[in-house]
Amino acid sequence: MDKKLAAALKRDDQREAAGMHASDRQTCHTHQCWATECEDQHWRPTAGRLLAEARDLDRIRSANRNQ
Repeated sequence: MDKKLAAALKRDDQREAAGMHASDRQTCHTHQCWATECEDQHWRPTAGRLLAEARDLDRIRSANRNQ
């Protein structure tokens, strides 16, 4: 990651924490890159995807408790 991207990520994180809407970011927090580089990689949240993610998190938490 270059210095310009790292600085932009930090700036966007600070602005979002201060109230900026996430869709106004110039960077992608998830992929740690410029927003234009990954705009096709993001899934729109649907009930099915959210439920599947919640089930996966429950499975991981359960496995961690049993260790």
